[in-house]
Amino acid sequence: MIQKLRYITRASYAQLMIWMIFALLLIYAGPRGWSIPLIVIWGISNTLIYAICTNINLKLLFPKFLRNGSFLIYIGSILGICLIAAPLQSLMNQYFCNLESVACNDWINDQRFHFISLLIITSISTFARIPLDWLTVQKEKQSLQTKNIETELNMLKNQINPHFLFNTLNNLYALSLKKSDYAPELILKLSDMLRYMLYECNEERVFLEKEIQYIRNYIDLEKIRLSQSADIQIEIIGEVSAVKVAPLLFIPFIENSFKHGLKLSSNQSFIKIKFEISNTIKFSIMNSKPQPMPGFKPMQSVGGIGLTNVRKRLELIYPGSYKLNIDNQLDSYTVELELLTNKI
Repeated sequence: MIQKLRYITRASYAQLMIWMIFALLLIYAGPRGWSIPLIVIWGISNTLIYAICTNINLKLLFPKFLRNGSFLIYIGSILGICLIAAPLQSLMNQYFCNLESVACNDWINDQRFHFISLLIITSISTFARIPLDWLTVQKEKQSLQTKNIETELNMLKNQINPHFLFNTLNNLYALSLKKSDYAPELILKLSDMLRYMLYECNEERVFLEKEIQYIRNYIDLEKIRLSQSADIQIEIIGEVSAVKVAPLLFIPFIENSFKHGLKLSSNQSFIKIKFEISNTIKFSIMNSKPQPMPGFKPMQSVGGIGLTNVRKRLELIYPGSYKLNIDNQLDSYTVELELLTNKI
């Protein structure tokens, strides 16, 4: 609202300056032999007529008819205004001539001249307004699109948080039933993760170093929960302290690997996570596929809300600037994500 008022104020000042210059040009080109005060009044009076017709066009006719596609009505209205204003302008100029007791020049009280000049001025205002109006509409669309994207991103992040909390609280509940000594450690790590989610993930970008620390905490929590032996590795190549990424972007892939890769398996399970930072950020995660044990129904698919959300976030935050590949083999599941430098 404030920006719109500022735009109106700037436009009003610009229009005032234009009409002042127009009035000065009229006064300079005014009738010779008249007194200077009368020429000034004459120039200002004629400028007011042009300004009134132009503002009727811009404030009333343009938005009411031309924007709605009523071209014939719009043209007819412009012609009507000029037909009404031209005789009035001619009579006014004749009055000024009578005050000076001199004969008017042909153009001063010529209705056809005033009609054509009014038509030209209003047409110029229309052609000047069309690109400005288009730019205003584009800015409003862009602003609305930005707000919609921000709203959708916040909704997607809010969907991530309950999903994570649900899993972690289940882990904490299971440990408390066993009266495990690991429960206090789990609570501390959960506290650190919640602090990160609540206070730092509201930013558009976070340092990759903090995002990786969040991932390490998550892995530690999952290791505490796991009763079976599993090979879980995380490898970091490159400098992470100065690089920023969208928050909570990688965790859905990791959650998915823990959820689907370490269950119902009778063989050695593994999860291998890798970050490579150079001119791009390359993230990859590979997990073993579970081999169903007797009595269990094989899983038909791997996915979920988390992966759906991260795909949407990638499209919104890194449109055309990311590569996502998923390789679903019989015994392994691999995700590779690359973020391009100019969007990081």
